[in-house]
Amino acid sequence: MSEEQETPQENKPIDLSKGQQSEPAPFQPLGNGPVTPPPFQQPPPFGQFGGGGFGQQNLPNATAALVLGIIAIPACCFYGIFGLIFGVIAWILGAGDMKKYQFNPGLYTESSYKNAKAGKICGMIATILSALFIVIFILIIAGAITNPEMFDNFIKGMK
Repeated sequence: MSEEQETPQENKPIDLSKGQQSEPAPFQPLGNGPVTPPPFQQPPPFGQFGGGGFGQQNLPNATAALVLGIIAIPACCFYGIFGLIFGVIAWILGAGDMKKYQFNPGLYTESSYKNAKAGKICGMIATILSALFIVIFILIIAGAITNPEMFDNFIKGMK
């Protein structure tokens, strides 16, 4: 075997005194397969951290605002007190989380923002319904106190 057959062209030192031209060797990646970073440097699969991008987290009170807002709507039927309490809390928690999201939207997931917004809206609706129910309840009691005969006739007419 000659010296050229034993060492490939890429690994041979170039001797410019013999008249050889220096051509760059073609790029060949090391290894047999495609070049991939080690597993610890790969981003997580989509949806692994709360459905958003890497590093996004849920708003802290979004779920609580949504749950309280949903519970507050049927709670309006209990003389309006529980609906008013749950509705105001849901409204405040949802509004606070919406402000946090608007201040730094890249830090939080969009789904938690939507939950906070829905909780705030449900809390607003429940607060308004509860306030109306309380006002109507107070007017009925005030009417019964000021005019007992009319209230008695109304009750007798329902039987």
